[in-house]
Amino acid sequence: MIVSPGFMTPMFASGGGRAALMTAAEAMARDCGRTLLVLDAVTGDAGERLYTRLGWTRVGVIPRYALMPDGRYCSTTYFYRDLG
Repeated sequence: MIVSPGFMTPMFASGGGRAALMTAAEAMARDCGRTLLVLDAVTGDAGERLYTRLGWTRVGVIPRYALMPDGRYCSTTYFYRDLG
């Protein structure tokens, strides 16, 4: 399952849309028998704050892991969620 909460309209996202999407994704994962979820977010971005707020466990940061649209490198923070 791939979830991309970053690709939402700003109005939907700011109205709790990202949190609602992640809650629904976790429920779907449970329904499918999944017990462990892993994701990553741009370090310092709204996604990182969201996953922390939703109770995901931060694993660590990989520096210069990905490229931003303008070509700059960015660090990535990895998280996991134990559904078991």
